Amino acid sequence: PRRGSEPGPQEATRRRPLSSALLQPCCPVMPPQATLSGVLASPQQLVLRGLQQTSLSLTIGIFVGSALTSGAVCGVAAFYLAFSDRLLKRVRESASTLASTLADPVGGAAALAKVLALGGGSEGLLGLVRSGKKIICVGKNYRDHIAELAQLSPDWRVEEQPEPVLFLKPTTAYAFPGQPLVLRDPARRPRRRCGTDFGVHHELELAVVIGRRCRHLPTDAAAAAAVAGYALALDITDRDEQTEAKRAGMPWSVAKGHDSYCPLSTPFLLPEGGSWRELRMWLDVNGTRRQECSCAEMIHGVEELVRFCSSVMTLEPGDVLLTGTPAGVGRLRPGDVVTAGVEGHVQMIVAVVAEE
Repeated sequence: PRRGSEPGPQEATRRRPLSSALLQPCCPVMPPQATLSGVLASPQQLVLRGLQQTSLSLTIGIFVGSALTSGAVCGVAAFYLAFSDRLLKRVRESASTLASTLADPVGGAAALAKVLALGGGSEGLLGLVRSGKKIICVGKNYRDHIAELAQLSPDWRVEEQPEPVLFLKPTTAYAFPGQPLVLRDPARRPRRRCGTDFGVHHELELAVVIGRRCRHLPTDAAAAAAVAGYALALDITDRDEQTEAKRAGMPWSVAKGHDSYCPLSTPFLLPEGGSWRELRMWLDVNGTRRQECSCAEMIHGVEELVRFCSSVMTLEPGDVLLTGTPAGVGRLRPGDVVTAGVEGHVQMIVAVVAEE
């Protein structure tokens, strides 16, 4: 500009002091009429926004938690089913039986108990046996054993019965896996008059575990459907007491009903399409083979026995049917070790001890 003239607007701005430029606000100045309430939300709006955010967070959390829970449940179910193929097969095989049984409340509960027992495998079956109410035993069901008994005493005749010979053991006679066979103290035995000294004998037997409540089973198929599984059992018998009871025409309970006189193996299931006729049993005492046979040698088969027993008494879940012993029974003494098994399925070891 020319000397002595008034500065223009732009020149005035350039000549403004530095401190004045620094004091200028970096944001637009709020108009005088604006209030704080126009910028900040009200308390009611803040509460509403907080509730909305909380609700959204809960919804997301529930969704994620449900997804994780469902995934875990599906994973566990898939893992269980993958290792329970046998259960599924047995359930499919028993579908018609379950359908007919569920029409009856009592039978339906028993059928459910059977399925639950199968789901637990051997342990489930053993638990089912522990809840059973009776042990039904069959006598004279192997021809070679009938001949064997006839050689012991003239009280035993070589004859086959048209119907199975039944007797009972109490459930207190069980010696479950790992428990010993306790032989009674001879001093506590009742006075004998038979004059024999046969001692206490082992009798190897296939045990049938009943899986549902049944009565008057009409067919072999219905009898087979009532079977939950199998086990190996020893029908321990005081042969002297049994001989004396036979002479007197009395029951055999005194000879066979003592505590631990029914050692039982871990129960087992047959494979799909398997038959009890294919089973082979064996028994050793102190490493020496005494009994061995095929279960197909029975005079009365498993289905026939189950049907016959159901015509005499109601069978209930957990009841056990002992199907008779083959030849080779023999004396046991304290200190003996009995090893027995069903080939390809189960083995049991029983220590023989004296009563204290």
